[in-house]
Amino acid sequence: MPSPMCPPLKSGPRKTLHGYGSSARAGMPGRCIAAAGLVLALSFAQASLARELPYSPGDRAAAGEVSASSAASEVAAWVRETADNQGLPFLVVDKINAQVLAFDREGQLLGVAPALLGLARGDISPLGIGDRPLSGIGPEDRITPAGRFVASMGENLGGKGILWIDYDAALSLHPVITTRAAERRLERLSTATALDNRISYGCINVPAKFYEEIVKPAFDATTGVVYILPETLTLGDEFFTSSGALLPSTLIKPIPE
Repeated sequence: MPSPMCPPLKSGPRKTLHGYGSSARAGMPGRCIAAAGLVLALSFAQASLARELPYSPGDRAAAGEVSASSAASEVAAWVRETADNQGLPFLVVDKINAQVLAFDREGQLLGVAPALLGLARGDISPLGIGDRPLSGIGPEDRITPAGRFVASMGENLGGKGILWIDYDAALSLHPVITTRAAERRLERLSTATALDNRISYGCINVPAKFYEEIVKPAFDATTGVVYILPETLTLGDEFFTSSGALLPSTLIKPIPE
């Protein structure tokens, strides 16, 4: 029987202050916003959550049974079949449907939740975006980048827990921020449509309960992989050397301990 096949990473993991980050495009900054500016702005007022936001916990059955887009299901199945996660927990972020799927080390579904994403649509971060102050990031540059990232738990400057996806670019996943009432972030998360889920500077906001009960335990004391699906490019552009081409897993660079 042939050995498992999967494509090589487009760039290797790099060391950051909180772990290792790996962007799908070498030389391109990840995304969220200016590192210093955003982390100062991330004040998670958990007590201000007016009501519980729903998420769907996994039933430990095959991940393919979850209600998800075909692209998210395809990537989740590919990860399980090729062991691209290398024995680590992983997330699949579906930007088009504004949804996050969480899986354990074996690829079993842990839970699904709605998400808030970058205001602008696109898959590549503007050059130098991580060095800009918040005031210097226009609406057109507030992009959640697509790609494969090695993520780890950490804290912002306020001591609040977040999942660092790309520390250098201040790209993270964290509990929904509710300090700006005019943005109606809780309401956006609870609506049935994904059309109103584009509001952030690029970071991924999820329900606090999903973060605390699913993401945090899964990534505690370990690194993990975050797959952010493209919305303007193809899956082949982001995750494979060429669309549909799978190369031997021996070419994958190992994730550092």
